[in-house]
Formats: sequence, structure tokens, C-alpha cells
Amino acid sequence: MEANIEAVLRILGGHHKESHGISEADIQAKEESLGVPLPTVLRNYYKTLGRSPYITQRCNNQYEPLPLQEVFIPDDTFFTTDKAFLVFYQVEESVIYCGIRLQDLVLEDPTVYLCAWSSPDWQLDNRSLQRFLAGKALVQLGVEDRLPYWAIFDESMWSLSDYSRCMRLNEPEHVIDEGSELNAWKIYVKDDVLSVFELSISEEEMDEPLAVYLTSFRRAGLEKLLNEMGKAADLPPFRTNL
Repeated sequence: MEANIEAVLRILGGHHKESHGISEADIQAKEESLGVPLPTVLRNYYKTLGRSPYITQRCNNQYEPLPLQEVFIPDDTFFTTDKAFLVFYQVEESVIYCGIRLQDLVLEDPTVYLCAWSSPDWQLDNRSLQRFLAGKALVQLGVEDRLPYWAIFDESMWSLSDYSRCMRLNEPEHVIDEGSELNAWKIYVKDDVLSVFELSISEEEMDEPLAVYLTSFRRAGLEKLLNEMGKAADLPPFRTNL
């Protein structure tokens, strides 16, 4: 399943409210102040989720969207070598920014690039803005305790395939393709439970989760999954708030 706003809304369900979006008038005003149009995918994202309390909280060490009023085009003082980008996402703690080339803003679903204070040249992050936005939102929901019920497995001897088999996660039925070039995350949704695997990006440990985050709005759904997983004799230890 390809990552898109609909995938995020399915997880949020009735907890998502119309008031969590930004008005068309405010979006147009921002476009006028920037002097450039926002791509259709980004406009729809802000219009639907621009004020979502589940996504726009300050999380410091995770990728998160800039509030609409803070989206910017770099000036001469910005540290990157190329300034011709619309910057709309960041990791505040690590001084990482994500942007879209100004020449690509006319595209409906443009490519996303990233830069870091330690690396001022823009690098390819995701060939789809739609997958980028949805994938990053799902990671935030999974790892930042945004939903009421959660369980976390720390690094262990289990591989991704061990977890997939135990949790009966089937591809492509349950997987959500976030499309990042780094392949640092694997995301699944099954029976109202969001499962986010943080993966090592080294070639030697590609199938080795650094952590596994399970979260849901439904206590019963997460309890059922953990009970099923508990049948495995060598299940790694985990923390949960159930």
C-alpha cells in the first residue's frame, strides 16, 4: 500500500477533526507572501492535517512539518549552497531541513530533498512528496506516543522477518510504502494497530530492527496482538502502557 494522506486518516479515524486543517484562505495568503504556489499534495496536506495535534507537536529528534507560517525560501544567510528550495520540514535537534526545488513547485507530487548542518548540499530523500508526508506522519504517530496505547520492543536478536512472521504481517496487504531513499523505517497497519520498525541503515544489518513501536487508539486491538505474539517462546521483552 502506498503511503498517502488517506492512510494517515485511516489510523486517526474519528479522532481526526475538520478543525485540524488549515483554511484555503490561509494557504493562499501564505502562497502570496512566498511569491510561489505550493504543490497540490502539500496544499492538501496542510488543508487536512496542518493543525493536527497528533502530527504537529514539537518532537525535536524526529522529522516534523514546519507550521505553515514558518515555511520559507532560504535567503543568503541560510547554510545550504543552493537556496532555490521551498523548506517545509525539519528535524530541529539535528538541524536537518527538507525542501522542494522551486522549479518543481508546479508539479503535483514533486521530489523531496534534505540537507543538514553538517552537509550543506541537498540530497535526494524521496521521489514522492505524497509518500514523504504520509510516511513521516506515520512514523511520528508510531514513535512519539501520540496514540493512547503502545508497546515498544528494544533492539534484540529478532530480525524483521521474525517479527513479521510472529505478527502475521503480509506484504503488500499490510505494509505501507513510505518510499524513502534511506530505508530507515518499515511501516505496517493491521487490525487498527500501527507497527513502525526502526531499521539499521548499514548494509550488514539491513534486517535488524533497532526498535519496534506498536501503537493504537484501540486497547483491545493492541492487547490481542501482544497476546498472539506472547505465544512465541523466545519473544523479546517489551515495554507497554497497557
